[in-house]
Amino acid sequence: MSQGNESARKEIEILRILSEFDSPVGSTLLKRELRKRGFLLSERTVRYHLLLLEAKGFVLGHNRRGRTITPKGVEELSRALASQRLGFTTTRFMSLAYSATYDPAADSGTVVANVSILDKRLHDKTLETVKALHKMNLLSAPYIKLLDENEEYCDIHVPEGKIALFTVCNLTIDGILIHSGIPLSFECGGLVQIVNRKPIRFAEIVSYEGTTIPPLEVFVYNKMTSITRILKTGSGMILATLREIPAEAREKTVNVLENQKKKGWGGILVLGEPNEPILGVPIGMDRFGICMVGGIVPAAAMAEEGAEIVTAAPHCFIPIEEMTRI
Repeated sequence: MSQGNESARKEIEILRILSEFDSPVGSTLLKRELRKRGFLLSERTVRYHLLLLEAKGFVLGHNRRGRTITPKGVEELSRALASQRLGFTTTRFMSLAYSATYDPAADSGTVVANVSILDKRLHDKTLETVKALHKMNLLSAPYIKLLDENEEYCDIHVPEGKIALFTVCNLTIDGILIHSGIPLSFECGGLVQIVNRKPIRFAEIVSYEGTTIPPLEVFVYNKMTSITRILKTGSGMILATLREIPAEAREKTVNVLENQKKKGWGGILVLGEPNEPILGVPIGMDRFGICMVGGIVPAAAMAEEGAEIVTAAPHCFIPIEEMTRI
């Protein structure tokens, strides 16, 4: 997604929040409300967007009391109807995947990253969970970045008593395939049932074209995963995504994924055969399916443990050189 479109999405959410209050709202409250909706912005960034919205006439400032939405802002918000945003998730994800510059040959460049904010007391447990996921091939890439309280990176300011965990989003794998000349389409996200470490079926699916929010977040917020059970027993429900690729590109796809596997990358649950269903989901004519673990699996696993966690997935681009190998 272009920077312009991403900024527009944040500004629409700010207008949406302001429209829900009948009194001026300050940047601190806006930051908190945005966080509930998956936008982990610093107060400085929130103030920046408010200034832009004020310049457009969409919000009105009330000195130190905050800002309110104007009639012009309400009109702008009304244009962003949910029906008009169907397919927005697919476009955004495809743009992010394409924009990642990670080069497998050089093992350098930017990757798409997810970020989660959680209690600092869970630092060791979080690392333990991430390492366990990597060991079971349920992590997209063997890289993470951890921020301590009061540190700031990529618009994330870590509050007192919290830590921030950055992981590589599976969109980076999509980007690797795209830049290798392999076309793909985003089909759906869902829950895959694992039995004795073997993926059996898609138990639930949400089409990317039919939703205005990332599908996997729905399953996390509704506590429908059982990833920690998979780590303990080998059976449970895990977040996964499904892509379709032309059959002619299967051999090249296998080679690309095998090369990444040698580098410690993982998260590929099933690589289907041409014209055959994958985990019970039909695949288009002369195409094959690829099912991979969702990038927010580490966050979902920690949420299962009762952790109060806020996740933005995907959130930003990070040079892989600035991450730590597991």
